[in-house]
Parts: sequence; C-alpha cells; structure tokens
Amino acid sequence: MKTKKIFVILAIFSVLLVYGCSRKTVVPDELVGIWETPTPIYEGCFFEITKEEVKFGSKDGQVSNFLIKDMKIQKIPNEEWTLYTISYVARGFQKYEFPFYYHPASNGVIRFKNKMESVWTREPEE
Repeated sequence: MKTKKIFVILAIFSVLLVYGCSRKTVVPDELVGIWETPTPIYEGCFFEITKEEVKFGSKDGQVSNFLIKDMKIQKIPNEEWTLYTISYVARGFQKYEFPFYYHPASNGVIRFKNKMESVWTREPEE
C-alpha cells in the first residue's frame, strides 16, 4: 500500500514538472523591441524585450540578459494603460519583477511603475 502511494505521488509530481517546464510565457508583440528614453539619468541605457528574455543595457555598455519566467497582465479600468509585470530569475536563482505600464499610442509608450516621469519609447524597426 505504501509503495502504491509513493508511486502515485511520484506520478503526480512528474506530470506537474513536465507541465511547468513546457509552459511558455506569452509576451505580447506590442512589447517586443528595444526601448529607450531621453530622460537624462538613463542616458545611454536601454532595455529590450524579446519573446524569451528581458535585456538591460547600462551606460557603460554592459548588457544583462534574463530569461522571462512569468508575465502578469492587468488592464487598468477605464484607461488605455496596461500594467505588465515580467518575472525573471537572475544569478543565484533570485526572482525579480519588472513592473511597467504600457500605452499603445505612437508605436507604444512604457512608464516604469516606480518612475512614472520617465517615458520609454520603442526604437523603430529597420
């Protein structure tokens, strides 16, 4: 009886593991691209969102890539803004969240949740 219980638990765990590993986060096309701002404190900085990663570029030219693990989407009632929260994992398996508001005007506008005064726009595609 105990062996059967262990087998059932292992089977359930295996199914959950396969499901969790195979599930892909869906990043909307409207977010994909390189985003920049004219805000002086971010001069030379950018971030890029792909279907799999979020990349942050710093003033000194370093680029850090992180795999997107999850994305939450919250439509703001009576507004055209949408709150997106990208979850990603950095070295040491520390989970981070990158929350921002998106507006579809003029090829898209992003404002960081904690820095609403900075306006980020997507680089035009070549």
